[in-house]
Amino acid sequence: MQAQLMNSLFKKALLISGTLLCLHASWLPVKAWLSQQLISYSWQQSLLASSSAEYIQVKPWPWADTFPIAQLSFQRLNKNIVVLNGGDPTTLAFSAGAVAPFNQVNRNNPLVVAGHRDSHFSFLEDVVMSDVISLTDRHGRSQLYQVEAVDIIDASVGDLPLAADDSSLVLITCYPFNNATSGSNERYVITARML
Repeated sequence: MQAQLMNSLFKKALLISGTLLCLHASWLPVKAWLSQQLISYSWQQSLLASSSAEYIQVKPWPWADTFPIAQLSFQRLNKNIVVLNGGDPTTLAFSAGAVAPFNQVNRNNPLVVAGHRDSHFSFLEDVVMSDVISLTDRHGRSQLYQVEAVDIIDASVGDLPLAADDSSLVLITCYPFNNATSGSNERYVITARML
């Protein structure tokens, strides 16, 4: 009788432990999915709010340090990504981010967008010369860009030279794409010119 009770308790403990481990393992994928839904929703709300005279920053969640400023569409690759404001690690954990001081969507300055090679910008290795990228701003206006350069640069050498009055779109991620270790100084840089 005692052995049966111990066996029953052991099975229940295993069931509870297994359930807790499954819940713990599913937390990150659920969090990633939910954050993408909230970012997409805040982008749609930003587009709706832009019809008002006053600019409203619609955060994806109340404690977010960022907000959507644009959407990039890569038609040939069937990829869309909402661009958040800022290039800090917290922002880049959730999506690609526009890096200050080149984080304003306008026709007079470059827009520099960074993202992680193993998540949001993993598809950049499939972008080729002459690909067309559509950028939609918070007012719902679209602008087309065409890829004119794909470079691999050493980030430890210095800054990326950008002209302040250049209207290009610059996409940056770490390189190489299949490198499982962090700490590479190489950056994959795609430059696209406004059409």
